[in-house]
Formats: sequence, structure tokens, C-alpha cells
Amino acid sequence: MRESTQTEYGSLEHYKGNVGPTDEFQDLPEVTPEIKNVGWTLGNDCPYRCKHCYSMSARLKGKDLTETIICRIVDQLSINNVETVNLGGNEPLFTNGLDPKKTLLPYIIKSLADKGITTGLTTSGITLLRLYEDHRDAFDLLNDVDVSLDSPYAEEHNRNRGAKLYDQAIEALRICQQHNKPHTIIMTGMNWNFTLDRIAKLVKTAKKYDANIRINPMKPVERRHMDMALSADAYYAGFSYLMRVCRPVDLGEPPIAAVSNYKKARRCPCGRTSFRIHSITPEGAIYVSPCVYLHDYKSTYDLLKYNLKDIINSPQFRVFRQRNANPERIIGCEGCQLIEKCGGGCAARSYLHHLYETGERTMLAKDPYCPVQTKNMHKFPNDPDLTTKQRLVHIDYLCTWIGKPL
Repeated sequence: MRESTQTEYGSLEHYKGNVGPTDEFQDLPEVTPEIKNVGWTLGNDCPYRCKHCYSMSARLKGKDLTETIICRIVDQLSINNVETVNLGGNEPLFTNGLDPKKTLLPYIIKSLADKGITTGLTTSGITLLRLYEDHRDAFDLLNDVDVSLDSPYAEEHNRNRGAKLYDQAIEALRICQQHNKPHTIIMTGMNWNFTLDRIAKLVKTAKKYDANIRINPMKPVERRHMDMALSADAYYAGFSYLMRVCRPVDLGEPPIAAVSNYKKARRCPCGRTSFRIHSITPEGAIYVSPCVYLHDYKSTYDLLKYNLKDIINSPQFRVFRQRNANPERIIGCEGCQLIEKCGGGCAARSYLHHLYETGERTMLAKDPYCPVQTKNMHKFPNDPDLTTKQRLVHIDYLCTWIGKPL
């Protein structure tokens, strides 16, 4: 690997321009981009202070969205044949500051629907409740909803969120269940909440409300997140249990796809089938990155001035696809028997863990949850069947796991 360029990492340094290396794979080939699934962080403000927030360091107050800006973005998504969009990041109700009356969320949902783009929502519950009460037509247009629960226990969830949001989350699940709208409980897996007893309780809650479960293992976007990150053993123990009590819907976590010998494993989707639109900057620009967690790889092209096709073909996107196509170049992955399915693991987790452990920025680091090191410690099914009747916006978007309780 290249020599470290710094000893400390500032979480806002990405605002100065691209800081992640893009030349480590030189002229090696890349996988073909087939962007289908997009995430969109709508606003620049949020009243909550979730301890694990990954978008706080990628949104600064200053400018608001306008209908003109929204039309520009939606048109670019449509022209490039994007199929699904998840609205999330901050609490998506707050597109234009904290006054719900100023929200443009209903306009965004309707604009996407007019283009035939399948739209989902990720919320703590507040946004879903407001849409249901005040903007029923926009609620009806949503394809599916992800509701955040950091813990199946109200006190723990509210403490981590910095607000009493548990009851709103449960009510959002109940409403989706009542209206037969596909819905999922999303939990960020951290060292304090991804324990077998809490996972069992989470599964019980999901069954009560006929919900899927989605797990995003903590990606340490900021240095302080390393104190909350999962150990490799907790990662595999938790997913081993989930695979026994749930029918998997998507094995987007590359190490889990590898240890399950999933024959249709796709490796990391970032920059290949998915990307993230970030919130508007104080200068009025909107940038795009291949991965929601790797702010270091925001394209330098403003989506309001450049065509999305140019952004997708930028060096920041290309390096993700090169990593996907050439995992044998990742340090420690060469010759690995699981490389075809794992592909070096989650690009963001690999990059961020290595960055905070060594101070070095590189796309040549392997996943800290390397499946070879732990593949025999926990039991996983062999080549599971992932058939599902639901179309969910998070399938093949992010390195994430989705399952349906049995």
C-alpha cells in the first residue's frame, strides 16, 4: 500500500474537494456500470442527534431545495434509467429546515412517481406519520418504507436517538401493516445493540408487525464511530442467528454472501448499481458519491451543472468498479478461495476501518470482517434461496442484509 498521507482525519475534509485516491488500480478494467438504485439525502438539517449518524458530516446548513432543483435531479435520474430511489439521510421531512410547513417532500415523491421511478422512504417514523396525516396522496405513492429502530427496547432506542422516537417508529410500522405497504425495520448493527438477545427481540417485533428486517453493520464515517463498531465475531454470530430465524431477502453484505456460498453474489454494489445524492451545500451545489458512507469519494461535478452520466463515469466512481472487477489486487485477498463472491468485502467498511487504524487512505484494504478468518466459527446455510414477491428499494443498494422472519 502507499505511504500514509496524514496522521489525523477530519470528517469535513471532503468539502475541500476529492481526497480519496482514484489511481490505485491504474488502467485495470472495471465492471460495467448499471445504475438502477439511488439514495437521496434531501435536507441539510435534522432535529435529532443519532449517535451513529453517517450523514451529519456530509450536510451543512445554508441553502434549501427548490422545485427547479428537484426537477433537474429527477430529470437526470429518469434520463439515466434509474429504477428506484430511497429518500433518507437526514429525517427526509426536513428538506428545507426544521419547519414541516416548508417541506418539499410531497413534491419530490410525486415528481419521482411521474417519471415512473419506484420510491421508498427511510424514517425514524416522524416523516411517515406526517405524510400519512397531511399528505395522504404522497404516502400512497410510496413503494416501501424503512423504519429505524436502534434497539427493540424503547429506552435504549430513544437514548441513542436523542429523542423519544420509539412510539412513532412503532406507529409507522402499524400504519404500513394496516395499508399493506411493504415495510422494514432497519437497524444499524453496533457493538451494544447487535447482540443475540436484542436480535431475538427485534425479530419478535418484526413478526408482530409483519415487517422485514434490514441490518446495516456500522460503517465508521467518523473516528468516534470506531468505538461502536462490531467485532468480527459479533458480526458473524449475529448474522448466523438471523439466517436461522429469517428467510433472507437480499445478501448485500459480501462476507455473508461468501460464507453462505450464495451463487448469485454480486459483491459491493456501490458505483456499480447504486450511488448517493448528497444534500445541498451552503453554496447551493449538490454532489454525488458512489457510496453513502464514503464522503471522500464525492464526484467533483455538481449535479446541478453536469450531466449524471459524466458523474457516473468520473474517476471517483470508476475506482469502485475497478475494485469490484479486480479484487485480487486488494492486499490480503489474492488467491483467496472466497474472492469470487466476497470481492474484498464492503468497500466503505474496508476503507474506513483501515483509515482510522493506520491513517492511510486506500481502496486496496480488505474488509475487516474477512470471511476466511471466521468462516468456520459460525454456521450458515448453503446457497440460500432469496426469492421474494416484494420489490424493495434497498435490494442491491448499499452493503446491507435484508430478511423476513420465519
